[in-house]
Amino acid sequence: MEGKKDGWEWAELSFAKWRSAVSRRLKDVYLITIDDAGIDDERLSSHWQMKQPLYEFVEWFATKYDLDPKSAFGL
Repeated sequence: MEGKKDGWEWAELSFAKWRSAVSRRLKDVYLITIDDAGIDDERLSSHWQMKQPLYEFVEWFATKYDLDPKSAFGL
């Protein structure tokens, strides 16, 4: 299944590529990495297996843990 590869739609990615893209998105928007956030691979894998788009996962995680984007700090 191919979607627009803009991060908001599911695109076929290996788990390693999806994980790396999630980490980049967290870093770009919230200035943290997966490791900083304490997200383990088991949790990430479950979202990847559900074919959750990576931007959707990052927004869900940020909302759940009340993360502020870097833009909130004028960055």
